[in-house]
Amino acid sequence: MRIHGERRFDAPPGAVYRALTDPDEMAAAFSVIERIDADEGEWTVIARAPLPGAFRLRFSVRLDELREPEHARLVAWGKSLGGRVSVDSSFELEPDGTGTTMRWQAEVDAAGIFSGLGSQALGPVAAQQAERALERLEKGMRTTAR
Repeated sequence: MRIHGERRFDAPPGAVYRALTDPDEMAAAFSVIERIDADEGEWTVIARAPLPGAFRLRFSVRLDELREPEHARLVAWGKSLGGRVSVDSSFELEPDGTGTTMRWQAEVDAAGIFSGLGSQALGPVAAQQAERALERLEKGMRTTAR
């Protein structure tokens, strides 16, 4: 399933890029993330799925195609309790006056227990989580800029 979106930030592209590729910023932005252990472009992420009675998932994340301050790709994969999820996401940033326009997309693939959710349920949940995370990321950038 493919999800995508566009968002404007009131920050320059370099600040947005750094926030999107910083493990601490991403952990703060995504409420489902409990912890990120980072090591040279590879992250291990412990997250709790945003579903009632959800369990923990362990993801490996690789940062790829890093072209600061305009583009990056994050490839994540993980499995737990008879299911697996992979997410291949990327973003493009471009200056927009005093801010930045971000265009993002993600391909989400689920198997096992997660495929039972179907794209009708998983797609909207994933898109909603992404939008909420970008809102938190922007608030964090505004707080840091002060």
